[in-house]
Amino acid sequence: MRKVMLDTNVVVDYLLGREPGCSDCARLLAMHAACEAAACVSALTLKDAYYLVSMQLKRMERQASGDLSESMARAANEVAWACIRQLVENIIILPTGRAESLYALVLRPLHDDFEDDLVASTARSANVDFLVSNDEQLIRHSPVACLTSSDAVALLESERAGLGEKDG
Repeated sequence: MRKVMLDTNVVVDYLLGREPGCSDCARLLAMHAACEAAACVSALTLKDAYYLVSMQLKRMERQASGDLSESMARAANEVAWACIRQLVENIIILPTGRAESLYALVLRPLHDDFEDDLVASTARSANVDFLVSNDEQLIRHSPVACLTSSDAVALLESERAGLGEKDG
């Protein structure tokens, strides 16, 4: 079974329903639930996803109504909490600590984005088969194998089809 780590942008696309990443991430999570792949995220991704989902929902409300009431702000936060709870209950959470932080500093000359470097460093520490991201810069510079969400789905589905042919 392949072990894949989802980058923050893939998770946020899924939680906010942004295509094409949403469908790809949903498929990867379905593969995880069916024990066809082990899907992981960094614990830091949860923090970032909470913030980004909450802020996007608040931004959308401000654009729609011109204002953000206290009750709508609380509702956006509740939705963000529910999203994180769903992830925590249904995906593998990887720790990001001192070793990963130090390695992220080493990655700076290769890819000058600390958040991405922490994700890549966590993926490396966890020995994932590949990192799934829709960030073109990270895909080009990642020290671990990195695929777009659509490429990851295609690879896993083709491997599953190949296994089915061998079993048949």
